[in-house]
Amino acid sequence: MEKKHGLARRFTELIFISGLCSALLLIGMQIVLNKALRAYFSREDVQQKITTQQLADFQEYITENHLASTDWEAINDWAHRHQNTMLAYFQEGEMPYFSLPRVYQGREDAEPGEQFKAYEWLAFNNVEFSDGEAAVAIYYNGVNAYYGIGCEILLFLAIASFPVFFLFGSRKIIRYIVQLSEEIQAMEGGDLDHAITVQGEDELTTLASCPDSMRVTLRSQQQQEAESSAKVKNLITEMSHDLRTPLTTLLLYTEILRGHKYDSEAQMNDYLTKIDTKARQIKQLSDNLFEYALVTRDTVVALDEPAHFSAIFEEPLTEMVDHLQQRGFVCALELGSDDPVLTVKGQYVRRILDNITSNILKYADPEQEITVRSVQEENKAGLLFLNKTLPVPPSAESTKVGLTSMETMMEKTNAVFRVEQGEDWFCVTLLFEVKP
Repeated sequence: MEKKHGLARRFTELIFISGLCSALLLIGMQIVLNKALRAYFSREDVQQKITTQQLADFQEYITENHLASTDWEAINDWAHRHQNTMLAYFQEGEMPYFSLPRVYQGREDAEPGEQFKAYEWLAFNNVEFSDGEAAVAIYYNGVNAYYGIGCEILLFLAIASFPVFFLFGSRKIIRYIVQLSEEIQAMEGGDLDHAITVQGEDELTTLASCPDSMRVTLRSQQQQEAESSAKVKNLITEMSHDLRTPLTTLLLYTEILRGHKYDSEAQMNDYLTKIDTKARQIKQLSDNLFEYALVTRDTVVALDEPAHFSAIFEEPLTEMVDHLQQRGFVCALELGSDDPVLTVKGQYVRRILDNITSNILKYADPEQEITVRSVQEENKAGLLFLNKTLPVPPSAESTKVGLTSMETMMEKTNAVFRVEQGEDWFCVTLLFEVKP
């Protein structure tokens, strides 16, 4: 696969750009250096100080060597030792000595007075030669004195800046390589949640995409194994929860019969019937263990034939209310006169109502009324269960298994399961599809 932006090309471009940046930096620093030197040495106080020192040195040199104004060779020696210093002097309108090539404003035939005017900008001071006084001018060119040394230093800095520019330009590549190394090491350590960063269109892209594809495959296998394990665990937990509820009811009725807590033989027979019903329900749950394993979010549940609201909920609601009243709860049934035709899974309805009953027994305030109300919303109808919660929650922490199980069953039957909760109340709404 041909890469649009190969690493070789990118590094070649970086070398060229880094060299260009270094050259531009050198030019810029030279301009700044030149301006800085000119600004410094053009200051009057600086020039005056240097001129005063050099004049004193020149006068001392003349005096010690008894030089005349015409001893140009000896004067040249002094000028040579003081590089970047211009030395000139006038006698009687003539310029017998000038350390630099003479320039008379382009006119070699200039009159003596005009010669002097060409250098009027210089500060002249009298110097005693052996043959008399002369007006001496000394000008120190500090720019030339330090510019060469400064340029050498700047050249070194410009060369040193090249790897800096190169590293700066390649920082993304280097950072990406380091990132890939860390991410691959993390993957080797078992971390499959964080994706390996794949970016660009070069050799590093290919390098990164391979381990990332492997990571995705391994992660998918891990998730499938975890989901399978979770399904088995949830199945066991839900079965334990579903079995516990009818068993609790069965034990309650058994306790009632054992304690002769009934008013008549007819009531006793009614309790026996309910015990039989719960025992059969437990057997049904056990027989349908394989079916529960199939109650997942990606399976299809066969619904019962459409039936009227009353036919579906009359018997399980009666059992539910009776059970709660036996435990000291007061239930208020608010069932409307409408009797819509619903499509449900009767087996799931009983399980859901049993779970709601179990939650009420655990968390509802027995001193407050339990409201059971029929509701309709658009093309759906069902039941609403509203209760006040205990002022002090039970010490045992809720596993939310019952709610999860109810939600799963409602989703499998294309029904709506809604839970609402306030500071002191809890509400569950069940809505099933209405058939015309």
